Amino acid sequence: MASSKLSPCLILLQLIFLVFFLNSANAQLKVGFYKDTCPQAEAIVKKVMDQVMKVAPSLSGPLLRMHFHDCFVRGCDGSVLLNSSTGQAEKDSPPNLSLRGYQVIDRVKTALEKECPGVVSCADALAIVARDVTVATMGPFWEVETGRRDGRVSNISEPLTNLPPFSANISQLISMFRSKGLSVKDLVVLSGGHTIGTSHCSSFTSRLYNSTGKDGTDPTLDSEYIVKLKSKCKVGDQTTLVEMDPGSVRTFDNSYYTLVAKRRGLFQSDAALLDSSETKAYVKLQSAATHRSTFFKDFGVSMINMGRVGVLTGKAGEIRKLSASVIFLQLIFLLFVFNSANAQLKVGFYKDTCPQAEAIVKKVMDQVMKVAPSLSGPLLRMHFHDCFVRGCDGSVLLNSSTGQAEKDSPPNLSLRGYQVIDRVKTALEKECPGVVSCADALAIVARDVTVATMGPFWEVETGRRDGRVSNFSEPLTNLPPFFANISQLISMFGSKGLSVKDLVVLSGGHTIGTSHCSSFTSRLYNSTGKDGTDPTLDSEYIAKLKSKCKVGDQTTLVEMDPGSVRTFDNSYYTLVAKRRGLFQSDAALLDNSETKAYVKLQAAATHRSTFFKDFGVSMINMGRVGVLTGKAGEIRKVCSKIN
Repeated sequence: MASSKLSPCLILLQLIFLVFFLNSANAQLKVGFYKDTCPQAEAIVKKVMDQVMKVAPSLSGPLLRMHFHDCFVRGCDGSVLLNSSTGQAEKDSPPNLSLRGYQVIDRVKTALEKECPGVVSCADALAIVARDVTVATMGPFWEVETGRRDGRVSNISEPLTNLPPFSANISQLISMFRSKGLSVKDLVVLSGGHTIGTSHCSSFTSRLYNSTGKDGTDPTLDSEYIVKLKSKCKVGDQTTLVEMDPGSVRTFDNSYYTLVAKRRGLFQSDAALLDSSETKAYVKLQSAATHRSTFFKDFGVSMINMGRVGVLTGKAGEIRKLSASVIFLQLIFLLFVFNSANAQLKVGFYKDTCPQAEAIVKKVMDQVMKVAPSLSGPLLRMHFHDCFVRGCDGSVLLNSSTGQAEKDSPPNLSLRGYQVIDRVKTALEKECPGVVSCADALAIVARDVTVATMGPFWEVETGRRDGRVSNFSEPLTNLPPFFANISQLISMFGSKGLSVKDLVVLSGGHTIGTSHCSSFTSRLYNSTGKDGTDPTLDSEYIAKLKSKCKVGDQTTLVEMDPGSVRTFDNSYYTLVAKRRGLFQSDAALLDNSETKAYVKLQAAATHRSTFFKDFGVSMINMGRVGVLTGKAGEIRKVCSKIN
């Protein structure tokens, strides 16, 4: 069975980040911060919100959720409110597209500015609004600590890796809350906020049509509730709104827990609360409670805790005059997924059942590389994307009739070469039907395209079986983004059982392939340096990249390793050492002593043999992540669909 051991590196990072977030709730955050500078601040907010709630009570849930989304991305700094002239702010990110009520915050801020200009931050205004909409829906009152200042950076990519997805399991949820300094109790208590508000069908239809149970339904969801939800939400429905807590959508109470206890939580993340002893006990306690007072008290405490996450105080940040000021825009996420490999994974797994398997794959790939050598980078990347989401189980290859599979997720939309894997699988099925998995086929293909571009050969361990689940949301929280810093990269690799050396070595795969401008233009036009450029990027290289990539360019392809795009070598490290790595995640390799030392070593190397040997070892390590073996999973007949 696969090991679930947590690496010491990951544990250390968790502690470091926990301390960071706890310390960021500066002593300057306190109840009554504005008592001398704007003593009527909360009364002003309440007056506006009383007016709003009379005419638009449906905004209570979205405004409460907006505060949560703000605090989980860069801390409670009002960055979720910022606009971007190029559509690259947090509010433009997929998890935030359904947020509503920005105009309410603008209205609150206008009232505050009229009475106390330049005093009350947007971040504090949002925190007070969240409390007031809770009270307006018959929920608890708590004293809001104030003194936050507003952030100046808002990035479209960061909500994707910081906000817990609707599909999250309990390990992911606990990990993501802990990375913000929040406890397991905070997690289960704050989930109770789902008692008010609605959700689009698209946030949970994978549980109705694209899961592992009968007729594609989620076996953890009550069957009668499934029928009701299916009557409202058809396949592909992107517009219908459904109450998260039916019958209580505008009343803040503890009935949410009764629903969860009955397996009627709308999201997978709701159902996940029954998968931990601590969260399950709280769900059972509240579902049996005859009075909601304990939940109300707990909710206030947990909202105060969340309101302390990553705050800017003192002279940090600013006090915005407008909540949505347009600025030029430019943290952490630790999560549990499958870890290292099963002993049943080995070199020569098919020696008796399909001894010619690797030769069959090589024959096909030799043909493909002659006519489409540009697919080498995408196919190598496809194996990486497969292994980092649910482990190396071929789930990236699955189609979904509702567009809810991994391949439909934003990080995977630029993947190419699925038809090559189909061609390989067809050849394998012709010779050895039902024997070689799609996951193994992809792993062998990744090795063969590396060799075809003059890169190293390594013995591919085989014996993987194919997964039966592929979820749109999971690539968003599992794949390291292009903008990741070194702490994020180390953490994300560590969560897969991969070392810091594996990180810097596997990054060398950027020596082949291309990337769309949109993956790095924030470094050219939307960063913190002169004219919005990234100060960690070589100025001459910036000029070259700007000549190719204009603002908003979504289509142009740029070589990741100019001059070496179809040759696998160690020149990537020379570029990184010269501050010419294309992505922020490339530049980040210079921000850690171990990764920087490896970059410098390879940049100075007169021969690539050590990198080639290291790359083979790290690919083997990655190929062991979260594999299904033995009787787990299946051997798909067609890689794009389950049997």
